[in-house]
Amino acid sequence: MEHLRELPPVIVRVAEVPVERRAGLAPIVEESFHGLYRWHALQTLRSVKRVRSASREGGAAGLTMFTMLGPGLGYIYYVAVLPGNRQAGVGRALLDDALTELEGDGAREVLACIRAENLPSIRLFSSRGFAPTRFGQVARERGFAGALRLWRRMVVAPGERVYRAALA
Repeated sequence: MEHLRELPPVIVRVAEVPVERRAGLAPIVEESFHGLYRWHALQTLRSVKRVRSASREGGAAGLTMFTMLGPGLGYIYYVAVLPGNRQAGVGRALLDDALTELEGDGAREVLACIRAENLPSIRLFSSRGFAPTRFGQVARERGFAGALRLWRRMVVAPGERVYRAALA
């Protein structure tokens, strides 16, 4: 009988990426997104307040882009993981890191947009307490104009659902 040996855990390191070094992350965006999403992610990479990258075994593995939308409200634009690093805990490490950073920035709640067919992202975000919400629900809480401003800032695209999670 052959014994299975346990593999050591994969170490994922996440670090802030200053604006002047973000162009080097473009290949992650280009391999992770297509069409309009790729264009928007590349634009966001240059302009968003916070970008953090993940490395695994010395190489680039993924990135996350996020910001504060207002007092107490964070927003995750993108979590992107290179295809060869998926299912290895990289996305989980990036999301957990972004949530920690946003909480440190004062977020009490975090929003994210996910396409309905993106089941891996839905599973990832759901595993961290995110649940779908609707425009009407946010409008009841923040007023119609406040919800409209949020939807516009998030650039909610057709086919996307807004997910939200409360932070501790």
